[in-house]
Amino acid sequence: MDIIEINSFLELVERVTKSYNCGHWVFRGVPDGQNHKLIPSVGRLKKFKEDYIDFRLNEEELLNKFKLRSFGQLKHHPNDNWEWLTLAQHHGLPTRLLDWTTSPLVAAFFSTKPEFEGDGELKECCLNGGAIYAIHFCEYIDTDDFPNPFEYKQHGFFYPPHISERVSGQSGLFSVQPDPTEEFQIGYEKQFELEIIEKIIFSQEVAKEIRQALYFLGIRQGNLFPDLDGFASDLKSQIVLADCHGRHNKWMPSFQNEAEFP
Repeated sequence: MDIIEINSFLELVERVTKSYNCGHWVFRGVPDGQNHKLIPSVGRLKKFKEDYIDFRLNEEELLNKFKLRSFGQLKHHPNDNWEWLTLAQHHGLPTRLLDWTTSPLVAAFFSTKPEFEGDGELKECCLNGGAIYAIHFCEYIDTDDFPNPFEYKQHGFFYPPHISERVSGQSGLFSVQPDPTEEFQIGYEKQFELEIIEKIIFSQEVAKEIRQALYFLGIRQGNLFPDLDGFASDLKSQIVLADCHGRHNKWMPSFQNEAEFP
């Protein structure tokens, strides 16, 4: 894995436009650039890892319980386990999937996503800074050819059906891997020797700058989560990030100066 450090939002934009100007790049943003590991959520469950012999059994049982409890709540039912995993992942169930996006700015949003204190103020971005993973990938999984995701023996990506406005609004797709307890890049870089994963890292201060810039560029909660929860969170962000009655906000990105904005 190659590590690239950026020191401003403009450097991120320059990196994207010069190095990721092919439509086959996918991205994943994480808020803790130091401690985050590319391990799917089900692979991080301590109880499952301690009983690895039955890991697959436990994993499938978890999904089956989700199916039974959610069936009556759905207007449109998934057609196969790829779609069920997508739906479960979307609603927070631990799965063997990792979320990715074709949009680097959406990934940047998730690496600096606004979170709030009890008094409505924004929580500080992670002290360790954030990170964005970038992978160049051309051949996507045809899920019709591999009906059972639990038996897929390679590292790969697939586009889900638009079962949720959130997934489509975030230009989302997912990765899958044979061993969900292993960091994704380990098996991926063995399988694709010429395809190296890049990890863009940035400090806490740069994370603040990115968060502010994305808000004014329209990469915000209400657009990426087009539902009542998203709209409410967007309005909470507006209170803190937008200064409706002042000319400049204290956290305006550093590239906005008097020469550019007379």
